[in-house]
Order: sequence, then C-alpha cells, then structure tokens
Amino acid sequence: MDQAPEQKPRIEGVKYRKVRLYRSVTTTIDGVPSTRREPYDGWEPVPPRDWDEAILRGAAGVATAFTIAAVAGGTASIGGLLDELVPAPFAYAMGSCFAGAWLFCTALEWRNRTAPERARPARAAGWFFLLLSMGAVLAYGQTKGALWAGAFGACLDVISKGSWLLLLREYAVPLDADVAHWVRDQEQKLAGRALLAGRVRRLHRRAAYQRAVGGPEFQAADKMLTYVEARHTLPEAAAEPAPEPAPAPAPVVAAPPAAPAAPAATTPADQPASSVPSVPPTDEQNDQRDGEQPAPMPPVSDITRPSMAAICRKEIAANATITDAELVAAVLAAGHPKKDNLADTVRRTARRVDPKRKAS
Repeated sequence: MDQAPEQKPRIEGVKYRKVRLYRSVTTTIDGVPSTRREPYDGWEPVPPRDWDEAILRGAAGVATAFTIAAVAGGTASIGGLLDELVPAPFAYAMGSCFAGAWLFCTALEWRNRTAPERARPARAAGWFFLLLSMGAVLAYGQTKGALWAGAFGACLDVISKGSWLLLLREYAVPLDADVAHWVRDQEQKLAGRALLAGRVRRLHRRAAYQRAVGGPEFQAADKMLTYVEARHTLPEAAAEPAPEPAPAPAPVVAAPPAAPAAPAATTPADQPASSVPSVPPTDEQNDQRDGEQPAPMPPVSDITRPSMAAICRKEIAANATITDAELVAAVLAAGHPKKDNLADTVRRTARRVDPKRKAS
C-alpha cells in the first residue's frame, strides 16, 4: 500500500487554511493493483487580500446604494407631482422613467468605456435626462412650499450620477490611437461576419419553409427558375473553346556508331576528300524501298469549331421548324466529322436544347 504524501513545511508569515484534499491509494493483491481516491485533511496557503479590488467593490456598493435612494426619491417626488393629472399607479410609473432614462445612458457609457467617441452621445443624453429629473423634483418641492427641500432632493441624482462617473473612470482604460484603430477593425470584421451569417440563416430558413409548405406552386416555380438558369449557363460553357494541348517533344534518337569506311581508290585527277561516315537506313526508308507506303495519320479535328449544342441552338432560334436532317447538314458544314451515330447525336442535342421539339 502506498504511503500518504507528507505535508509541506509552513512558511513564516503566511496564513494557512484547512482544506479537504484527495490522494490516490493503490492496493496490490496477487499481482492485481486497485487504485482509489482517499480523502485527507491538509493545509494550503491563503493568498493575500487584494485591497484594491476590495475598495473598488465597496465603491460600487456605495454607488449602487446612492442610485437606489435617488431612484426611490425621484420616483416618489415626480409621482406625487403627476398624481393630480393621472391615477397614482401611472403617475409613479411615469416618475420612475426619469431616473431610468439617465441610468440607461450610464449603462451604455459603461459599455463603451474604452471608446470615448462612441460613449459621447450616451454621456450627453444622460446629463440631459438627469437635468429633467432634477427639474421635476425641484418643481415638486415648489408645489409643496419647500423649494429648498426640493433642491436638496434633486442633488441626490447628481450624487448618484457622479459616483458612477468616477467609478467608470477607474475601470476605463485609455487606448492608443493605433490600438484603438486595430480594435475597431477587428470589431467591424466580426460584426460583418455575424451580420452575413444572420442573413444567410434567414434565407435558408425561408427556403426550407417554402419547400415544406409551398406546395406544387413553389415546386413548379423552382423547376422553371432552375431550367432558365441552366439555359443561360449552358451557352457560356459551350462557347468556351477547349485549351489546345501543347505538342509533345519529339524523341531524340541517338545515331549508332558508324563502321569504318573502306579506303576508296582514287585517281591522280581526283582531289582528296574527307571520309564521311555512312548512316544505316531507317525502317521507314526500308519500307519505301520495298514499295510499302507508311500508314496515313488520322485527320486532326479543328478544335475552334462551335459545339453541336451551340449550332442546334442557333439554327432552332433562326427556324423553329427546322428538320433533323437540316441540323445534321449544319453540323457537318461547321466542320464536325461525319460519324455513324451523328444523326442520333444531333437529334438528342436538339431535344435537349428545345424539349418541345417534335420528331422530324
């Protein structure tokens, strides 16, 4: 059985806390091991307290308390001011909108704390709504004959708004112009991908819905549009000439070594000449000597001629009642070679180009 791991020695000045830990214990009987997890109590060091984080959390709690008090007081004051015009539930609901407006703008300003240009409209709108709320509270104090009380109550909204503004400045990180431009480019790319994905998703959802419930009308329209698209794309594909294959390089045949020529008898009148080695005749020369002609090469078709589909489409467009024989003659006139099944090929091509064509 394995021994329990020893506890590490403690360090002076470091706080420790007792925790439940687990260790693996392996038991071997007759050569067969079995491992289980065994709990035991141990001590682990406690990290020091982050006072900066604690202070920021406390500041956020204080700002939240200010906001709750400002919203409650503003709602009660503005609701009491409007209670004479509308029923009380609606009056207090309308009163809460004044505080909710500048809180909404503060949330947007917090969201864009790293982009001052985008946060500027929310900041301006927030101060405008705050002035409206303060004016409503001040007017309520005037109606009650307590103008100073209304003024001090209106300042509670300024305290709440200012606390959030200071807290936002603590979390906002100013970005350099280059870094801000890079972040804006990345946001634009991601937003573009998300927008395109949403549009494609809506189109696919609409197409699936139409296929499911569109009925025979949608199926007929789909077939008609598919046929039209195929007719428009077929001439373009047929009009493109096939690329001309590059000529294959001629094989280089090494000449066999020539046998030494026998010295020829010369006369004194003859001039001395350099000996020229004789080359043995090739198989083609031997065949010509024997009277046999080489096999003729098959004719090479002109690859620049129009396709049969293009010819049939052109002739049918010019004359809708043209016969199959006239189409075959037009195909031959365009340079296509004469084959045994040429008439059948032309007839099938004409049916494919014009499905309503009758046999002729």
